[in-house]
Amino acid sequence: MKRKSLLLALLLCTILVFTACGSKEDAQAPAEPEPAAEEGGGEEQPEGEAAPEGEKKLKIAYTCQDLTNTYFVDVANGVKDRCEELGIEVNILDGRADVANQITAFENLTAEGIDGIIVSPIDQTALEPSVAAAIEAGIPVISGNQLVEGSQAFVTVPEYDYGFAIGEEAGKWIKENLDGKAKVAIFDYPELESIIDRGNGIEEGILSVAPDAEIVARQSANSTEKGMANMENILQANPDVEVVACVNDAGALGAYEAMMAAGKESDRVFIGGLDAISEALNKINEGGIFRATVDIQPYETGKLFVDTLLEVKESGPIEDTIVIPMKVVNASNIGDYTLTD
Repeated sequence: MKRKSLLLALLLCTILVFTACGSKEDAQAPAEPEPAAEEGGGEEQPEGEAAPEGEKKLKIAYTCQDLTNTYFVDVANGVKDRCEELGIEVNILDGRADVANQITAFENLTAEGIDGIIVSPIDQTALEPSVAAAIEAGIPVISGNQLVEGSQAFVTVPEYDYGFAIGEEAGKWIKENLDGKAKVAIFDYPELESIIDRGNGIEEGILSVAPDAEIVARQSANSTEKGMANMENILQANPDVEVVACVNDAGALGAYEAMMAAGKESDRVFIGGLDAISEALNKINEGGIFRATVDIQPYETGKLFVDTLLEVKESGPIEDTIVIPMKVVNASNIGDYTLTD
């Protein structure tokens, strides 16, 4: 419990400094790391300053789900920058949305004898043997975002609560601006088991505030391209859809593009997503139909991943789940964020 309290205290201190400066690390994160994992776990990208002469330099790895998802780009940047601050070498490995790549990455990292692994899993169950083998070899492993059983620590946002937050925001919009009634489209991503709860949270969050809202479509979209294509199809069958809530900002941005192309820029329309990526924040700041997102500070989350792994390496497993704080971002508080062009 002391280790959990220390980690949460470090995170809260970071948030306080961040808030006091009126900035957002997500919007200020450095350039995207190039995807590092080819099929089979592939090429690695070392980062970090050289260790003092005679001192062994720590080397860790972060294997994420997919670096075409801007959320994971921001997390990876946080991991990379925290390692650079601490003089740790890090390999950022892109799973490319295929668990086979993560399995191969684990095999390679375990054979190498790396000092620690952070994993944001594509398939939690499929990775259980890989995590167990790494730990058996003396390599500490922690899970981020979704839990692989057997991991020695878990850092996450509860998926249902995360979805509920944007669903509730959409429901408030319906109640306050559309007399409590609207046709609604939800973009979820059931291909990832853990995201099912997020999609359910969105739907139940909407109906908790606007029970007369009608969910006319619930489709899978985790990218801007899929979000745009799905929204175009939904509008053909339901041209009067006015509210769209998505499991991430990427899908929401695709919906935004489709709605704008269809001439749906209206005071009645609400589009909302999750992750508070820079492009979504910019859209909210423009005052258009992209109304809200939920901030879970992906850049700071990446830093927390590193600190958690080091704590496990030094003191052993952390039993309690470490929960990342979240905050709805809309027109009322977008001024708290430093935006990028």
